[in-house]
Amino acid sequence: MAQTEQYELAGIVGAEIIPLRLAITAMRDSGYKNTAYAIAELIDNAIQASATTVEVLCMEKRETVSTRARRRLHEIAVLDDGSGMDAATLRTALQFGNGTRLGDRSGIGRFGMGLPNASISQTRKVDVWSWQNGPYNAIHTHIDLDAIEAGTMRDVPEPEHQPVPHRWRDLSGGLGISGTLVVWSELDIDRLTWKSATHTLQKTEQIVGRIYRRFIVDGSVTIRLFAKEEGADVLQDRSAVLNDPLYLSPSLAMPKPFDTKPMFELVFDEQQEIEYNGDIHPVTVRYSVATEATTAEAGTQDRGQTGYGRHAADNVGVSVLRAGREIMLDQGWCIGYDPRERWWGAEVAFPPTLDEIFGVTNNKQAATHFAELATTEWQQLAEDGELFIDVVNRLKEDRDPRGWLLELADSIKRNLEQLRKRIKAQGAGNRSSKRTRHGDADDVTTAVNKRWKERSRQRPIEGEDRPTTAIDIEEIQSDLTMNKNYSDADAKELVSLIHDAELKVVFLEADFTNRFELFNVEIKGNVTEITFNRQHPAFDDVFGTLATVEEDVSGLSKEEIAERLSRAINAVKITFAAWARYEREAGIDRAKALQKVRYDWGQLAANFLLPEDPLVI
Repeated sequence: MAQTEQYELAGIVGAEIIPLRLAITAMRDSGYKNTAYAIAELIDNAIQASATTVEVLCMEKRETVSTRARRRLHEIAVLDDGSGMDAATLRTALQFGNGTRLGDRSGIGRFGMGLPNASISQTRKVDVWSWQNGPYNAIHTHIDLDAIEAGTMRDVPEPEHQPVPHRWRDLSGGLGISGTLVVWSELDIDRLTWKSATHTLQKTEQIVGRIYRRFIVDGSVTIRLFAKEEGADVLQDRSAVLNDPLYLSPSLAMPKPFDTKPMFELVFDEQQEIEYNGDIHPVTVRYSVATEATTAEAGTQDRGQTGYGRHAADNVGVSVLRAGREIMLDQGWCIGYDPRERWWGAEVAFPPTLDEIFGVTNNKQAATHFAELATTEWQQLAEDGELFIDVVNRLKEDRDPRGWLLELADSIKRNLEQLRKRIKAQGAGNRSSKRTRHGDADDVTTAVNKRWKERSRQRPIEGEDRPTTAIDIEEIQSDLTMNKNYSDADAKELVSLIHDAELKVVFLEADFTNRFELFNVEIKGNVTEITFNRQHPAFDDVFGTLATVEEDVSGLSKEEIAERLSRAINAVKITFAAWARYEREAGIDRAKALQKVRYDWGQLAANFLLPEDPLVI
C-alpha cells in the first residue's frame, strides 16, 4: 500500500510540519494568566498605535443556567482612537507570529502574537474594524475557529469596506477620526476567568491599573471600562484608576486615608548599566517602604487587617517593567510565609533591547531569566574556586543571560534585606510590651511582672524597691527613639505604661551591632529591659512567625497556622540544641558550672510559668 493511502486511512491529509488545526488548538492554551491579561494584549496594540483613549466594552445577556435565569458575559470589545490600519496592515495583524512591528524595540509591541493569540484564548471568533478616515470608512476582517477547524478558512480574509456597526458606535464614548475596534463575539464560557461583565471589569481594572500605571499617571492614556446588559441599563461606566505596587502616589482605588496621600515613601532609586551587544542599556530600580502612618492609622488593630493592608497583600513582589509597561509582579523575591512582605515595594524597569537578557515571553507575562535569579544564588552557578566576578565573566562568555543579570539580582537581594529591617523596626511598638484595648499591660508582660515582684520578695535585688523617677522615664524614652528606632508615639505609649502599671520588666526589640547576640538585659533606672535582637536568625523564626504586627491570623487556614507554629517550635528546639553544643564544648569543669546555671534557670522558668497566669503565644 502506498504511503499516501496509509496517511489517508489514518485520517492524515498531507504531512504539514505544523498542521493548522492542531496548531490553532495548541495556541488557544498559550498561557494567558486570565481574561484580563488577554485584554491587556489588545490595550498594548492600542497604545503602540498612539491611542489616547482605550475602551473595554463588555456586554451581558440573560441565559438560563440550570433552570435559573442568569446574566452572562456575551461579548467583549476593545476600541481605541489610535492611528488605525490600512488593509495590508490589518490582514497582517491577524496572522500568528507576523505583525508590523516584528523586531521593533521602540515600544511595548514587537512579538506579532498579541491580537490573534489573546483573542482565540477567550473566543472562537474575532472581528476587527479599523479606520483612518472616520468610522464610516472602516475596513473589516475576521478569524473564525469553526471555519479553520472545518478546513474552510486557511487565510485571513481580505479586508472589506464596512462601517463600524451602530451598536458599538453608540456605546463608544467618542470615536476618533482613526482607530480600531476588536470584538470577541463567540466567547468560550469555560475559558473566561470570570463569567459576568462587572466581575470581569473589576478584576481587569485592578490588573490594567497596575500594568499601565505609568501611562495612567502621566495622562497619556485613559482606559474606559464599560458594562451593559443587552436591552437593559448600563452596569458600569468609569475609567481605570492607578494601582501602584510601590504606593508612591495616592489612588482612588485605595481605602482612606491613602486615597489622598501616598501609603509608601521612596527609599531610594538606582540606575545600573548593562553592556550588551556593544551598547549600554540602562536599568532603573526603585524601592519603597510603608510610612509610619500605616501603623498609626491602624490604632490597636493589626495594620495587615485594615483595608489598605489587604490591598497591599494583593501587590506583593518585585514589579518588572518593560518600556514602562509591567510584564510581571514577581513574588519569587519574597519570603512566602511572611506577611510583612506586603509593606515594601520594588520596581525594575528595562528597555526592550534587553528582552533576550531578561527572558521576556511573547505574551509579555514573564521575564524568565530574571525570575530564575530570585531563587538562585551565584554560588550555585560557580565552578571550583570561582569568585563572583569569575562566574559573571564565564556566563557572559557562554552567552548565558544570567551573566548580565547576576549583579542586578545580587543588588536587589541586598537592598530588600535593608527594607525588611526597616519594616521590622516599624512593628517594634506592637511586638514589645504594650497596652491592651482595656488600657492594661498585655498578658505576658502582666504575668512576668507578677512573678518578678514575687521573686523580689524572696530574693530582693539591691535598690529594686525605689520608685521609677521622671529622669528614669526620660532616659528610657530617649533610648527607645535614639537607639532602638521606636517611633515617638510608640516610645511615649510604652513609658506611659511603665509609669501607670508600675512595671519592673518590659520586652523590647532592636537591631544589635552583633547579629549573634540573641538578647540582652539592660537596667534603666528601676526597670529591667529584655531586648531581643532583630538581626539574630532566631528573631524571625521564633517571634516573627506568629507575633508579626501585620498578621491577620483569622484569615489563615488551619494548615498555614500549623506550619507557622511548627516553624516556631522547631526554631526553639534548634536554639536549645545550640546551648547543648555550647555545654559540650565548654570542658568538664566549666560544663558543671553551666549545668548548675541551666538547673537554676530552669527552676526559675518553672516558677514564672505557673499555669494560673494567662499567657499569649
